[in-house]
Amino acid sequence: MKRLLALLLCVWWVGCGVQPQAPSPAAPSVQTSSTASPSPTASGSPAEASEPVFHLASAQVNLPRVKLWIGPKEIVSELCHTVPQIATGLMHRTAIGPEETMLFVFAGPRDRSFYMKNVPFDIDVAYIDTEGVIQEIVRLKAQDAKGVPSKSSRIQFVLEAAPDYFTRNGFGPGTLISTERGSLAEVLSPMAQLN
Repeated sequence: MKRLLALLLCVWWVGCGVQPQAPSPAAPSVQTSSTASPSPTASGSPAEASEPVFHLASAQVNLPRVKLWIGPKEIVSELCHTVPQIATGLMHRTAIGPEETMLFVFAGPRDRSFYMKNVPFDIDVAYIDTEGVIQEIVRLKAQDAKGVPSKSSRIQFVLEAAPDYFTRNGFGPGTLISTERGSLAEVLSPMAQLN
């Protein structure tokens, strides 16, 4: 029962990408991903050993890919839409190529907070609203376990890329991202788990 409660809390409460609030005394804390904000449990505490872990122990390979249009540019991005994929993100990889991207798809909009546990290189992150419009771009520093929250509570998609990728390509807040078959919400939201 405790594991089921912990799983439900991770999906609803932490959202595998959302800055967690302080847990209530009865609610277990949850260890999440390299891209989600860390759990509030102090490092090395006895409770940490029994917490559920939703991320993989090694780098993800063979993720699905999706063709995207960012403004006028066509790209192919890795796609994370399940809880383990979102929780793992870029963890355990040694680098990201200058044109590589990873798109995170959430079931609905809310504020998001990403961090860099087990990621030894910097990245830039675009927080994207329900319409597929970039709201803000933030820099995440290698191994920094402090989450960088979005300013908006309407974030449904997050795109990770190499440092300066967005600047180099002329993408900034207000840039529309879509798929070759329609909007991000129409095409990708149905595949997202409740998160």
